[in-house]
Amino acid sequence: MYFPSKKDLWLYPIYWGCIIACFTPIFIGRDFEVLFFTIPLAILLVLSWFTTGYKVNNELLIIQNGPIKKKISIKDIKKISKTKNPLASSTLSIDRLEIIYGSDFAMALVSPKNKQKFASLLKSVNPQIEVDNNINQ
Repeated sequence: MYFPSKKDLWLYPIYWGCIIACFTPIFIGRDFEVLFFTIPLAILLVLSWFTTGYKVNNELLIIQNGPIKKKISIKDIKKISKTKNPLASSTLSIDRLEIIYGSDFAMALVSPKNKQKFASLLKSVNPQIEVDNNINQ
């Protein structure tokens, strides 16, 4: 099952402003060499905007942000809790879930639109997951 990332309103002007800024050399008619660097950046930002999401596939949680994918075994997940942690992550919202997994207690931050359904689906695959009660709010 696929869960798209929640998108905060304040990110819309930042993302799309950066994407438009990448094409300013075309509009001002100079420095076309700069497009060699800015067009790949614009493509990366567009990919990130439209493909950031989370897929629960049998025994795996696949976190995708543009061309970058991270796979986590659901059996390794220990805890899911609500957080506003501002660390860089594959989310498009500050309203996030913190996933603790693995024997070394690694952390992943995600922001699915439907947090409650996301957490309950993971818990149905691995009943040992400790789910924070604040996710329901």
